[in-house]
Amino acid sequence: MRTQTLFGRTAVIAVASAALATGFTGSASAASYDGQDPISSGCSASAITAASRALYAKGAQVGTVELRYSTACRTTWVRVFSDGPNFGGYVNRVQDGTTQWCGGPSIAANGQEYCFSAMLNDAGYTSWAAGYASDVIGYDESGTHTTSAY
Repeated sequence: MRTQTLFGRTAVIAVASAALATGFTGSASAASYDGQDPISSGCSASAITAASRALYAKGAQVGTVELRYSTACRTTWVRVFSDGPNFGGYVNRVQDGTTQWCGGPSIAANGQEYCFSAMLNDAGYTSWAAGYASDVIGYDESGTHTTSAY
């Protein structure tokens, strides 16, 4: 009888430890991605667009800012598309104000230029993205546009 009780308690402790370790692993694993590239890390493979907002210059839409979220890595980053040469953006983690920036062009398949930032841990946090873009002539007079938080 005593062996059964000891075995039962050991099993309960093992299950509880495994559950706690699994819970902490997701957050600790996400934290290890802070500042890393979403593509080379593999996190972009499970990415969704959590929020987006159109970017305007001279009253016409010239781009989009997106808050990207990796469901596998529990991270966020910004991606900005633009018709013009001057654009950029950043992702911000609300709780501590940590920010990752992107700027400068790459060429997307659809002919638009784009950039994306390094990632931020978003496990148990809230993030939002902001971006700006121009057409060939100039910037939007209203400045940077922000997405909703996720």
